[in-house]
Amino acid sequence: MKIGLFTDAYAPVISGVVVSVDTLRNELTKLGHEVYIIANEHERADDQDDHIIRIHGLNLPMKNMKDFRVGKITKSKMEIIHKLNLDIIHCHTEFSMGRLGRQVAKKYNIPVVHTYHTMLEEYIHYITKMFVGPIKIMSKWYSKSFANSADYVIFPSIKVRKTFESYGFSGESKIIPTGIYLEQFRKINFKQEELNELKISLGINLDDFVMIFLGRLSREKSITELIKKFAVLHKKIPRLKLLLVGGGPDQAFFAKVAKDKDVEDAVIFTGMVPQKDVAKYYHISDLFVNFSISETQGLTYIEALASGVPLLVKYDENLVGVVKHHQNGLTFMNDDEFVELFLQLYKNKVLFNKITNNATKAIEEFSADQYGKNVLSVYQYLLEKRT
Repeated sequence: MKIGLFTDAYAPVISGVVVSVDTLRNELTKLGHEVYIIANEHERADDQDDHIIRIHGLNLPMKNMKDFRVGKITKSKMEIIHKLNLDIIHCHTEFSMGRLGRQVAKKYNIPVVHTYHTMLEEYIHYITKMFVGPIKIMSKWYSKSFANSADYVIFPSIKVRKTFESYGFSGESKIIPTGIYLEQFRKINFKQEELNELKISLGINLDDFVMIFLGRLSREKSITELIKKFAVLHKKIPRLKLLLVGGGPDQAFFAKVAKDKDVEDAVIFTGMVPQKDVAKYYHISDLFVNFSISETQGLTYIEALASGVPLLVKYDENLVGVVKHHQNGLTFMNDDEFVELFLQLYKNKVLFNKITNNATKAIEEFSADQYGKNVLSVYQYLLEKRT
């Protein structure tokens, strides 16, 4: 089978979408299929792979969107794709590359699958500060329209499917969580000396209790609330550290919040780290924390569990089946509950040890190979319908 994965976000951009697309490509290739990535041009791209097809586009003027491109659908672009002789087109974006994939699929009668990765309405503020309400309404309409134009839609969680149903989506769909390479996160891969050196290099004492947040440092992730509640706890327990792993447009803003709360020495910003090193940061941490409810799935929650790190996170519907309360972590509904629940865990060693020991259990359904097989079953279903 020849498969085209169309995405606006691809290397050298670092994001959950890029990880998801790469994982899918790798797993489908292992299963014996020929997979092309169709992505935007990028001045820092260093592709040495004839199965990565770069399409010309124009830079967006917004500084927070500098890694993304837009472009018209032209006959020459469509001909580039047509020559690949694809059996399946799988869009991972609703914009430039997704629109191109959809047009090629329509013209040449190719089944088109769409995976919805991003809750667009949560990101309007990156584009404009004006007319946010009307633009949110338009983004919902556009998301629904694009999804309804696909032959099949894959949602990463029940939360996203319910959101689309509220928009009026009526097409065929399935919930398929993005998989991760669970084995990469096992502690057996790392020497304790190596982890200790990383801790010391970050200014963390070996006996400090470390909370970790890993993700994009932007305001929709509710990191301000996390830092404020951490500051309350730090006054009670000075050996606490908060490790914020990742980059993003609001890092300087969050650094100022930490300084204003007098915890700048206890809140550690690592900046962007290479994907191959991410697991190390989980393994120098004791507890994964997150206040965000803007995730479509939350791969970092699964990465933490695969690393044996329990969760203390705000409840969100996308975490159903991931976080098991009092088994592999704790959830809170109200931000004020965070401090109380943390103190319960910190003081109750039996409970903390229990959720830590349970962290790696029952996450096989989120493995990369299962992800590839689940998506492949959708492709096969669509092709069989046409025979």
